Amino acid sequence: MKQAIVVAVLALGVAGCAGMASKVARLDVGMPRDEVLDRLGPADSDRTIIGFEVMSWLDRRPGRFSFSHKDYTVVLKDGKVTQFGPGLVRRDSKTSLQIETGDR
Repeated sequence: MKQAIVVAVLALGVAGCAGMASKVARLDVGMPRDEVLDRLGPADSDRTIIGFEVMSWLDRRPGRFSFSHKDYTVVLKDGKVTQFGPGLVRRDSKTSLQIETGDR
């Protein structure tokens, strides 16, 4: 019986540790804004750039000497997801945005 309780507690702990990357991976283009917020929780920042809503989440991870982080961005147009992923958004042209990961 004790072993079953320990296994259940560990399973809940692992499930609770689902990182932002796995949550963002479950988003889809065209998903409504409310569903994004239900899955990811409140955004750390929310702003409008050239007619697009840009919401960002900061995935904070405690390290041995400091906190490391990774930004995740969701771009919406008319309340629907147009793009999402790790990185920060930049203007690609006068009418479009691009999420840049910093990996080159």
